[in-house]
Amino acid sequence: RQCSTDWKRLWQMVSGIHYETPQETVRDELMNVASELQAGVLQFKPKSASDVQLGTLLKEKKQEKLLPFTERLQELLDLESAQCWEILCYYLTKEYRGSASLLTQLISTETNMAKLHEDIRHYYSLERMIVLKIVKNLLVFHRVPNHPYHQEYKAVVDKITLPRLRDSYLDQLETLIGELPPKKLRAGECFYSADKLIAWSERNAREINEVLHILLLLTEHLPMGFEHIKRIFAACKQHSFGRLQNYLDDSQRYHQELIISITYSELVLIMKCLDFEKPREHTELIEKLIEDLQIDIANMHHRQEHGPLLLVWMLLRLRGTNDADDASSLLRCRQLGKRAVDLKCFLQLQQIVRHSMYADDSMLSRIVRKTIYNQLCYMCDLFDGDGSCARHEGIYELLCELVSWPQLAKDFCNREDEDGARSLYKSLLENFPLEFTHLAKLSQSLTKAGQGNFIKSQLESLPILAILYDENEHRLQEVDTDEFELTASVRPFPRIDYTIPAGTSCTAIQHPSGCYMHFRTQVNFFDSLHHEINCLLRETGHLHGDFDSSERIRRVEAGLRYLETAVQRCTSIAGISAEMVHPTEMCVDLLHKFKGVQCPPVGLISSCLNVCTALLPLVDEEIFSRISQLHILPTVSQGVPYDFKHYANASGVCFESRFLGSVIDNVEKKSERYEFLLSYLGFLRTYTKLNRNRYMQVEIPGLIFLLRDVFPHLHAWHFRSQVERNKIYFEVLSFICDILDLTGTNSSDAHSEQRELLLKVCVYSLLNLDNGLILLRFVGVGNAYVQYTMELETNWMQQQPHGLMMLVRLSMRILMQLLRLKEKVYGSGESLSPLEALIYTQPKQRDTLRIIPTVCSYMANIFDRWLPILSCRLLKRIALEFNMSLLACLDMEADQIRLTFMQKLPDELESDSIKLAILELVDACIAKQPGVTEAFFKVNYAQDKRSRSFFGKECVPNIGESIVTYMREFLDALQLEPLTIQQEIPCKIMNIFHSLWKHNLQMLVDELVKDKQFWPKIASPLFCELQPNVKIYTQLLNIISIEVYTGNGKNSALLDMMTKFFQIKTFEPWLNYVFDMPKVPVVSTIVSSDDLPNWICCLQAFKDLIVILLKKQPKFLTIPELQFKLMAEKCLTVLVDRSNYLEDMRPFIVLSELYVFLLLQFKHSYTNSGKEEQELMEQLLQLMSRICTCYEDLHVRAKEACLAIITKCAHLYTGLLIRDSSIALRFLNSVVSIICSELQHMENSVSLEKTQSLNTSDSSGGSKASTNSLILCLNLLKAVATIFHNDGPGNWDLPFVSVRLFQRLLRCISHTLPLYSKQVLSVQLLDVLIVFAKGHCSVEFLHCDVGESLWLNLLPPRELLQSKLEFSKPSPADAERWTVEQWWPVYARGIELVTIILEKHKKCFLHEALQFVGIHEVYLVDALLLSKQSLEPAAMQLIKAAISLVACLTEHHKEWQEEYDSSLGNIMRAVQGLLCHSSSLFHQQRNLKCLLAGRRSQLEILRSTEALTIDDDLITACNDLTDIIIYCVKSLLRFSPDLMDLLCGSVYEPHKWHPLLDVKFGAPKLNEDNVTLTFGMVLNMVNIYVKALNMQNHGFSDVPLNTLPNVEKPTTDPADNEDATICLNNQTNRTFSKSLSTVSISTTGCPASELLSNMDSQLCLLALEHLLLLVASQVICIIRSPELEPRWKTIVRRDISNELVIFHEFVRRKVIANYKENRSPWLRRKQGVFKLKFLDPARISCSPSTSSRHADPARRISSATNELRVNVVRRQHLQQQLRSPPPNTFDMSVDISTISPLQGTPNAAMLSPTEARDSRKRLYPAEQVGAAFVEDELAAIDQQFFPPPTENGFSELSQVQLVEEDYMQLMSVLFNVMPHCE
Repeated sequence: RQCSTDWKRLWQMVSGIHYETPQETVRDELMNVASELQAGVLQFKPKSASDVQLGTLLKEKKQEKLLPFTERLQELLDLESAQCWEILCYYLTKEYRGSASLLTQLISTETNMAKLHEDIRHYYSLERMIVLKIVKNLLVFHRVPNHPYHQEYKAVVDKITLPRLRDSYLDQLETLIGELPPKKLRAGECFYSADKLIAWSERNAREINEVLHILLLLTEHLPMGFEHIKRIFAACKQHSFGRLQNYLDDSQRYHQELIISITYSELVLIMKCLDFEKPREHTELIEKLIEDLQIDIANMHHRQEHGPLLLVWMLLRLRGTNDADDASSLLRCRQLGKRAVDLKCFLQLQQIVRHSMYADDSMLSRIVRKTIYNQLCYMCDLFDGDGSCARHEGIYELLCELVSWPQLAKDFCNREDEDGARSLYKSLLENFPLEFTHLAKLSQSLTKAGQGNFIKSQLESLPILAILYDENEHRLQEVDTDEFELTASVRPFPRIDYTIPAGTSCTAIQHPSGCYMHFRTQVNFFDSLHHEINCLLRETGHLHGDFDSSERIRRVEAGLRYLETAVQRCTSIAGISAEMVHPTEMCVDLLHKFKGVQCPPVGLISSCLNVCTALLPLVDEEIFSRISQLHILPTVSQGVPYDFKHYANASGVCFESRFLGSVIDNVEKKSERYEFLLSYLGFLRTYTKLNRNRYMQVEIPGLIFLLRDVFPHLHAWHFRSQVERNKIYFEVLSFICDILDLTGTNSSDAHSEQRELLLKVCVYSLLNLDNGLILLRFVGVGNAYVQYTMELETNWMQQQPHGLMMLVRLSMRILMQLLRLKEKVYGSGESLSPLEALIYTQPKQRDTLRIIPTVCSYMANIFDRWLPILSCRLLKRIALEFNMSLLACLDMEADQIRLTFMQKLPDELESDSIKLAILELVDACIAKQPGVTEAFFKVNYAQDKRSRSFFGKECVPNIGESIVTYMREFLDALQLEPLTIQQEIPCKIMNIFHSLWKHNLQMLVDELVKDKQFWPKIASPLFCELQPNVKIYTQLLNIISIEVYTGNGKNSALLDMMTKFFQIKTFEPWLNYVFDMPKVPVVSTIVSSDDLPNWICCLQAFKDLIVILLKKQPKFLTIPELQFKLMAEKCLTVLVDRSNYLEDMRPFIVLSELYVFLLLQFKHSYTNSGKEEQELMEQLLQLMSRICTCYEDLHVRAKEACLAIITKCAHLYTGLLIRDSSIALRFLNSVVSIICSELQHMENSVSLEKTQSLNTSDSSGGSKASTNSLILCLNLLKAVATIFHNDGPGNWDLPFVSVRLFQRLLRCISHTLPLYSKQVLSVQLLDVLIVFAKGHCSVEFLHCDVGESLWLNLLPPRELLQSKLEFSKPSPADAERWTVEQWWPVYARGIELVTIILEKHKKCFLHEALQFVGIHEVYLVDALLLSKQSLEPAAMQLIKAAISLVACLTEHHKEWQEEYDSSLGNIMRAVQGLLCHSSSLFHQQRNLKCLLAGRRSQLEILRSTEALTIDDDLITACNDLTDIIIYCVKSLLRFSPDLMDLLCGSVYEPHKWHPLLDVKFGAPKLNEDNVTLTFGMVLNMVNIYVKALNMQNHGFSDVPLNTLPNVEKPTTDPADNEDATICLNNQTNRTFSKSLSTVSISTTGCPASELLSNMDSQLCLLALEHLLLLVASQVICIIRSPELEPRWKTIVRRDISNELVIFHEFVRRKVIANYKENRSPWLRRKQGVFKLKFLDPARISCSPSTSSRHADPARRISSATNELRVNVVRRQHLQQQLRSPPPNTFDMSVDISTISPLQGTPNAAMLSPTEARDSRKRLYPAEQVGAAFVEDELAAIDQQFFPPPTENGFSELSQVQLVEEDYMQLMSVLFNVMPHCE
């Protein structure tokens, strides 16, 4: 058995502080130490009591190294060896909080050793005291039935027995009083011997006092016998009732307090021993005591503490003997009484009762008060027959103190008038109002003790009124000696309705102040108080400021104090009687009267304010009005909106402390009592709790006053009582807590701003140093000092209401709130407030406050169950708000941290509250504190090879279990019983798991996760019965989601668990659980995500899990189809249902987003039948209808998700929408309603007049969100337009037209175009307009005045025009401004819109288009010349848009020239420049690369010396440049003579045309300033494209360009068709490979072979056709020009012949049939033979042709030239003559060939895919040649029918199919002829 016990831990277990230790444990633990409890401090044996030598003992323990240290410790403690060793071991294992390395330092030197010795000595002293405290607890509570452990306590007491305890503790008392310090201390042979002697004496005094209390309690349960009383008296007398203390200094306050405590305890113990309620039953004992103690007690009359003893001794003799009957004995007793009175025994007894030891409601205090009360009653019974006892000094003060406690007050009120102390009350009644003050104080005490009703009824009908006799007023008739009768009524109280009627009897009594008539009439105390107040108001001027000595003021003050307590007990206004009204109202008059006095009576005005405070809950409006009119309380200016910092600093807000400040400064600081300040604090707190929302009038000025003038300076004020200082601190801190708690309250919006201001002022002031330092001083007191002060307290079970412990708790709570609310005043930045800077001081050597380690120290507090919890919570808040290492600030090693926190978790005797707080701290550290987290999880310590010496043993420190052990136990418990998740602690552990996964720290529990059963264990709650409102489901879903997202898909355990989860038996209940959502309004006071209801969190987590699984499938898991469809169906059903309840929109948002992700997985409808599809569409329409009705109120996320749902459903259910017109109409109407709402919102938010202001404000989140929803709306609009344009009914656009949608779109875009913040929206709006312009709705644009809306707004923004071209990165200030790169996409789409409408409506829109060109001439020219600056994708798009518009407008160049001649010239010059630059870029590939990269990245490319690599970007750019070249050539062809006119025309007018090409050959030089378009450039491009076609091995597939009427196409080989399709598909966008062509080409200056071989062959062919046409026209024009010299013509002919050799070779190889055998270039492949029918011109003019292609007439002519003219040139001549095309779409991206199929619009759908693809790339639109026109033209030609020839040939009347190769052959023939013809 061990020699000693861990008493400190035992105290926590059995004291009942927590009430959570199991009763069986308490019983067992106490029974185990019953003998030690009986022995008390005697169980600790002195060194001489044992023969065991310390050296021998340590040798057995193998700890010889500790011998010097332990020997010194034994000398200090004077303990026998075994107990000394046990104390050392207990201290090191249980109490020591330092690190292991620090311990080795502490025992290394004498100085450090002395420090550790002192700590162990203190621990030993505490252990001794705890033994006494446990025994005291047993005696106090073993007979208290409502104490949870009273049965266990009773069993232990019964086991020990009270007599044994009494004997043992009498022995201990005698031992302790006679004990001497250890020899070495007395001899001064130890370090700091004097200090240690004093510490030993203090411990000895405290133990004596505690043993005296135990004996007092034993006396209550077991009266002492004669020997016991004699021993007690002898022991007390031995040290003169505590006065003889050799090593205590009377001048020191604490030592003085110790001596007084012992003196009072011994006095009370003796008084209790001599207190016999029935003395006749103890006559023998009393006689023995008198006989033995008479001489000793009778001689005690020298000190004040002897007075109470003499009084008790006198009363004992008079009551217990016959001394009252013997005159001499009675005289001696009276002498004892007189000595007692002379020693002011009643004042001494009052001091005993009011001493802090007995100031609580403990059993000990009750015994003391009851003992003294009994003595007072005995004395009144013996001596107060004549009322003489009332004259003794201090007797009424003593009585008031006694009856202020409920037990004695009840006894007092239940007594008869002559019984005991009640006679003193009778004396007061008989002399009213002479003893007004005492009666008021006694009434106040009784009211506080719960006897308010009794005393109030007494006071309202007092039996006697004593009035100073005035013969002028009192008409009396003598009845008997000193007895009179009133003959005339008297009004004793002027101006008060109270009369003494005639006939009232009275008695005349002479008092020191005169003769008084005591009238026997009923009088009301409150009338008398009213009279006293009136008199005071009249006499104030006569007092001349001497208020302290005024009896009237004392009387009024006492009366008002009672009035305050009486009003406080009233629950309603009805409880205030009519007589009480006037005194309460006159309190305001008194305040008004005395506020102007220089030094007002503080007690009086405090009482007045307290009465007003008591009235606040009853009539707060009236009281507030009257008090505010007095202007005595602090104020600030009203109605001026200042910043909270001004209020906090009291600068500029007209703050005045008024009368309150002057009273504190002028009166209270001098008197060192602060009654008025406390009264104001009471008023302030009471009014704040009423929540009347007068923050600017009451709370804000009050807070400023306290935090500016009181709280920071209170520590420097002088106080008579430390209790009063603590009380002020308590009230101020409590008021701050009240304010900080206002954050969670609801109030009307009218007061929320002021409430927020109050909160900010409070937080800001406390975060600054003045107040923050005071707050930190309380927080930083430290557990050692807090625990030490508590050790000095008598009652460890009840804390002082305003004690240090409470102040520390309040300060910690406030600090937590401040750290949480800091963002309100400092924002969310990283800046530290001054308070935080103090807390987080680094490096630690400069951290003198050491707040964080101090807070951590409170974990070891044994007296307050809340301090460790608050410590954990504050550390949690610091961990969350702390942006530095908490581990560094704690200054603790990992094992210390684990020992401090983790050891409490597995301890079953620890309360759940502290465990919850620790788990919350761990959770918080995971998020922000990796260092502490590693300590909690014991990271890397298994590999720590450092060894340290522990008592001579080498070991690896691995101290304390990690939290992983606790988490493993949780998993095991969860597997056995999944429903344990409903308990709090398992929930907190799951929080930790959740945080680990949330912050990607799963590796900390890697050993748990590696277990194959981990996922089945942790996920077991998902597969049991689902419980409502459980947070753990959300966390589990989040953990699984994170694991799935971050995992590699190979976790088989997780996969198995998820497969089980998606089984229908589990998944269907889960769907029901998740989608079961209450329809309750949202709570507006939610501060953080932790406050969200569990059902919404679970829904969100479920959505996240599904989304992640969808992204990960099928790699990880594919959700079964049946379950997936079930989920989609239920989700839509619940979504539609929730759309009808939008008070809480959060579930609607989550459901809609979930349904979007579900829909995205479907490529087609997921319904199984048409009926299901109809039902689903009905649900969708209901949803859309509901959305339309409340669209403005929808949350942004809900809008966006619903729009996405509608858009996706429109694609999925296109067929149903097209088939069912009613559904389509409802659908379209809803779409129209939504888009109208969005447009309305946009129209309201964007205004042309406020462009600048909107541009600065549009960066807000709300505006951006609304823009996103509008963009989604526009996408929905595009989708609908696409669907219904293709297959919908003809009138599908009526809903859009009816709401003037197109006008509104144009209005919106006209507003958004100049705004930088709306650039994305502008692009989207233009896209929508483009989509509609391409469809049937394009005609609407003719009625919308497009030009007025767009032309000016499409001009570049003003700031863009003013900006400079900068190659550096834009500054942050310019980041929100337009750049040219951002404007390009907008401008390109605007130009494209103009082009499309012009293509569709030609002449109808021509005027507006030309107007656009006129306005935008400069910018169109810039756009065309942009290629010289940049060819980035946006720039390329703009260039293509501009050139396509120009190409379209040049068809109407005559009208253009008429209206805007200058613009035509400028733009066409720009076109020529564009063609020049585009051509040159094929030779300047590095330059092209720079232009593609953009101007900010060009330097890197230019600096690079590496060979240029051909990549996809370069190839794509060359294809885009080819497109641009095609459009440029097409534009220029309008200004070149028509080739057909040149070849076939009979008259040539050269003066009409000007040459476009300069007569130069060869590539241009790079240094030429003015590069003009030359023959050389064009021919060079011809050669480039020919070479590209050669390298790509381009082949022609004989695809016919026209179909012959009534001729069936011959069946062809599918392979041939496939080859043709593949060939034609070359024009589509594709990724070009970088393989080199096997065909080589040797040409200087030619683009790289890799580039040419990967270009689009169809584009190359198309560009070649256009370029050849332009060259042919220009060559003929120049050759036939009369102005050009023949020499130049010869040069042209020669160079044309030379430059086109490669082209002729290409035609010879690719086009001419059997070119090896037939060298003639004229042979042509002819296909299709058909005789022309003779057509009736009259019929053809009104009926459409059946032919879908135009067939050229061919005439057979013998000569080659004639054959050329008939076969090909005639066809082109027919095309050129066409001038009236029907409207249709023109797409800028379409590639168009010069030889175009002549396609009619109605038959466009009849084309085969191949033909359709081929028709897209033709230069001349197929629609230019209508079928009617073709037949008219053909009919006009006189044709004859000939029989078909017998040979296989063609006649002039044959219809021939034209193929692509014919054009190439034609141009080759033409260029062969040109050099030889004139």
